[in-house]
Amino acid sequence: MLSQFLKKYVFLMSLMMSALIVTSVSAQTFPDKPIKLIVPYPPGGNTDIVARLYGQKLSERLKQPVVIDNKGGAAGAIGAAIAAKSPADGYTIVIGDLGSMVITSVANPNLAYAPLKDFSPISLLTSVSVVVCVNPSSPIKTLDDLLAMAKAQPNKLTIGTAGVGAPAHLAFELLTSMTGMKLTHVPYKGGAQAATALLANEIDIMIDGAALGQVKAGRLRAIAVTGPRLSALPDVPSINETIKDFNFTNWWGMLAPAGTPAAAIKRLNEEFTAIAAMPDVKEKLTSLGLTAQSSSPAQFSDHLKSETDKIFKIVKSANIKFE
Repeated sequence: MLSQFLKKYVFLMSLMMSALIVTSVSAQTFPDKPIKLIVPYPPGGNTDIVARLYGQKLSERLKQPVVIDNKGGAAGAIGAAIAAKSPADGYTIVIGDLGSMVITSVANPNLAYAPLKDFSPISLLTSVSVVVCVNPSSPIKTLDDLLAMAKAQPNKLTIGTAGVGAPAHLAFELLTSMTGMKLTHVPYKGGAQAATALLANEIDIMIDGAALGQVKAGRLRAIAVTGPRLSALPDVPSINETIKDFNFTNWWGMLAPAGTPAAAIKRLNEEFTAIAAMPDVKEKLTSLGLTAQSSSPAQFSDHLKSETDKIFKIVKSANIKFE
């Protein structure tokens, strides 16, 4: 009996040691094959540009191919759902933003994935303030001018955004809730269309990141940004310089399917942190009006939770009905 017990004990111990060895080796060798980076939007937009920038640098550092896989549609929900259901082995990651990881979940309670449960955050990558601008011919030159005119003539001024539920629309609703001003919202099918309307003086104000290029070219005038001042527009003040505690930014970060090994998350976090500090990466992001940043997985997780709470409150307060 004792002999049989010893044999079973030795057998079990050998299995445990083998598992530990395999775990140790896999952690040391990760990654040993290509990584797929899902982009939940079509090619060409900021999300795609940021993903390709970080993907190229990650490939160079890991000496493994990073394959970009664009899965656009449903405001980022299609690609994010595919990523959530991918193998949790560290070889599939996804770039998420305020839209695909927060707004879609607030807008659709029956979403095919739950961002806070179905993903393991890796690191924030970059963020951007939304630009509030007017036509250069407008008498509105500052945020105080806008607040005064809106108070004097409630609902007369029109403000264009990229559409109902877009980040810029939510930033506008937060601004109205904190100031009490009343503007007439004019949703467009995208930021470019709103910019075209403002250039033609069809609306009075526009709030959207798509205005940055027109502002830099001198065709539109920025009066404020919704988050920290932009390095691309250093003289344009932040709204919170006038309205205390106001802050609204769009952001991008890398995530993996929930259950991805901690060793893989740690390695990827270290790499993305190093990439965010590279001068050429910072320069490229600045040219897009973005700010490079990084975080720990825990910090990114907390950020997701706080952003979800904030957006839910804005949607509920403004009674926004998503199409």
